Amino acid sequence: MWPFAVVFVFVFIVPIVYAVYISFFQKRMVGGTRFVGVDNYVRLFQDPNFWSSVGRVALFTVVQVPIMLFLAAALALALDSMKLHGAKFFRISTFLPYAVPAVVSTMIWGFMYGAKYGLVGSLNDLLGTDLDVLAPSVLLASIGNIVTWEFTGYNMLIFYSSLSTIPHSLYEAASIDGASEWQIIRRIKLPELKGSL
Repeated sequence: MWPFAVVFVFVFIVPIVYAVYISFFQKRMVGGTRFVGVDNYVRLFQDPNFWSSVGRVALFTVVQVPIMLFLAAALALALDSMKLHGAKFFRISTFLPYAVPAVVSTMIWGFMYGAKYGLVGSLNDLLGTDLDVLAPSVLLASIGNIVTWEFTGYNMLIFYSSLSTIPHSLYEAASIDGASEWQIIRRIKLPELKGSL
């Protein structure tokens, strides 16, 4: 784990510590950088735009994350059931959006969401509607759709890995004891996903 730990410290921990450090200073056009203590934080907590953005992020987290985790768990359970045809293709195609670089996926979704020339624009022309999924009132849902598309496959693989650790003899024993597929999911598989969740 040392290589990961070293990279993690230098790429994640050190920048956070440095950001906290420079937050106690203020750059000025005249006089250069000056230590201001917690003045920046006082100004931040009094800014209504900050609290508005905190509310939007909280709403996004409360709505998008459970939807994404539910979809990922459902896909992992479908894969683990061994009743899915083309399981390897399904697993790869579900994970593929996570492998797409953020810049590329932004361009793809930007084109699809475009109300003038994109997919949404074409649907508007076809149906005679005036839908704009980039309007401020629905923008959060549009971003949530992109994040769900990108990270559901990643979480699905984590859940599927957890389910893979359960010995299949346990399922067979439960079936012999008369457990239905839903009871096996509820009593054996879902408890195994708690740690991953």
